[in-house]
Amino acid sequence: MPILQVQMTAGRSQQQKTAFMQNATKAIEETLNAALPSIRISLQEVEQQDSIVAGQVGAEFVNIVAYLLAGRNDELKANFLAAINKTAVSCLGVSDACIRTMVIDVAPEHMGVQEGLSAKAFRAKTTA
Repeated sequence: MPILQVQMTAGRSQQQKTAFMQNATKAIEETLNAALPSIRISLQEVEQQDSIVAGQVGAEFVNIVAYLLAGRNDELKANFLAAINKTAVSCLGVSDACIRTMVIDVAPEHMGVQEGLSAKAFRAKTTA
């Protein structure tokens, strides 16, 4: 972990999407102290006619769901939220007002990682 699932209105260039993923990866590393091999990001584009925001069909949006292993403090999460928001604005060319980010903490025993182990079991194995 972290795992980011990003939904956005369609229309960004591949260059913008790649820049966002690369810069988001850096932001995650720096703000959450996450190891690069654990970071996953996926993008899903939604056609404008298939979304509605504030009653307006086709309004621009970026929704980011970040799954994190539980245990990070509020300050780290706040720094992450600010950094990922700034990254979306700068790389995707969207307004700050159209971005929503949700952090979901996942208990280490509820996240599967290498070897089919939970993150909790994997940590115990690698620190033993």
